[in-house]
Amino acid sequence: MPLRHFAVLLSGLALTSLAGCASLSPQNAAPAPAEHGQQALAQAEDCCASLAALPFQALDADQTQRLKLDTSAPAHRFEDGKSFFQAFALPRDAGPLSFELTSTIVDGQVFAPTVLVLDEAFQPSQRIASDKFRYRGPSGFAPARLAAAFDLTPGPEAAYLVVYSNDAARQGSTRYESAEKVYARVRGLAPPPGPDPVAEHTATGNVTLASEPHDGGGGGLLTPILGDRATTPTPEPRTRATTDASSTAVERTRDRDFDYRRMIDAALKAGDIELAMQLAERAEREGQHGTRAWLAERLRAVSP
Repeated sequence: MPLRHFAVLLSGLALTSLAGCASLSPQNAAPAPAEHGQQALAQAEDCCASLAALPFQALDADQTQRLKLDTSAPAHRFEDGKSFFQAFALPRDAGPLSFELTSTIVDGQVFAPTVLVLDEAFQPSQRIASDKFRYRGPSGFAPARLAAAFDLTPGPEAAYLVVYSNDAARQGSTRYESAEKVYARVRGLAPPPGPDPVAEHTATGNVTLASEPHDGGGGGLLTPILGDRATTPTPEPRTRATTDASSTAVERTRDRDFDYRRMIDAALKAGDIELAMQLAERAEREGQHGTRAWLAERLRAVSP
């Protein structure tokens, strides 16, 4: 298979799912042009007269879910701007929880989230602004995205959680690694010339919220651990939430994160045995010993 065909395959696989799914779900479909989402938001009716009237969903202590932050979601005019949103009631007796929120970059667009924590009287108690979400480059089959991780102890001061965007965030953008550079890096080729593309912050997007029990305790209301669980260093704050994907340290970290065997499988399905062998060599160098022998078995299994 020509290399350009496999480049398309690889970039397509990277965009299918945060969890490495092999098919494209409706919630991960390419978003409408940014101006369409903004127009739809402007025309959407405010669902609720107050924060207390938001449609809260029950949130389990241990789950991962895709959030519908598109024109099918409710809209509300928050104090920092109107937005499509999803709201959750935190489990009262779950103990400390760890959260990770990721927003996928798709077709040069990304939803820049803000997390608002409400107390039991529906008053704001904490906020994670959109500039706390850091760029994380493609790793394995996870695409480029914005991400933030934090710990939260449910209770009287933290009873509800709202995910939304705001006017200021939608004025920003995020620089990310192009599919061509991802392909060149995987193959060990020189990166193509030119700057990385810029993702526009939009009114709609693909967002995933993961929660799980946190064993660390600590008793604090909200303990941000930004960077501790991220795979990329935390860059310096920027006034327009714009980040750069060119760090050498980030490149090394991404290489360690690649699921080489799944990528080798993709190369074999594409008929690119040369790429499969190169990936096996890189995996061995990265400490994933036994990959060459595993590839040999795969090749023997498919040989006539």
